[in-house]
Amino acid sequence: MDQPVRLADSLTDGEIILDSYRIEDVDDHMRGEDEEMLRRFGSPHRPTREQTLVAINRWIDARRAGGPMFAYALRQPSGLLMGGCEIRVLSRERAAVSYWIYPEFRNRGYATRAITLLANHAAQIDGLRQLEAHVDADNLASRRLAEKAGFVEAGAVTDEEAGTISKRVLYLRHLGL
Repeated sequence: MDQPVRLADSLTDGEIILDSYRIEDVDDHMRGEDEEMLRRFGSPHRPTREQTLVAINRWIDARRAGGPMFAYALRQPSGLLMGGCEIRVLSRERAAVSYWIYPEFRNRGYATRAITLLANHAAQIDGLRQLEAHVDADNLASRRLAEKAGFVEAGAVTDEEAGTISKRVLYLRHLGL
């Protein structure tokens, strides 16, 4: 996109809050990362505190710059960090979403609420027509989550991350007209 995108600083449906990551989230984020998250995001080992700080600062800076990537912390109304989600603008008409939830909060509908909330807000981005999620074929919980959030399976996609090529299931959610 030619111009920075402006997304809301905070989104809520009354049960969850999506807002900016903060430096003080680093320890909670590190505690929440388990082997499943590391595997799904292609991390060969647990990040150090320094690496996690770099990542959170990158998320903060990207938001300030207007994208193309916006990470949201997923919190309970009390402020407790439960995971996160992001939207990455790929072109004027397309964006990709991803999501992560810490083990103690899985299977309670929080991630589905977060992606639904994010997708509904993304529909307000001028020109954005489609969201996509790339999900590992064996990640049945994530596939069900995408479907509950209004995404439809649409084939396969090949992703390259950190020198690794992965074939994933492509899910699409069309926005607006």
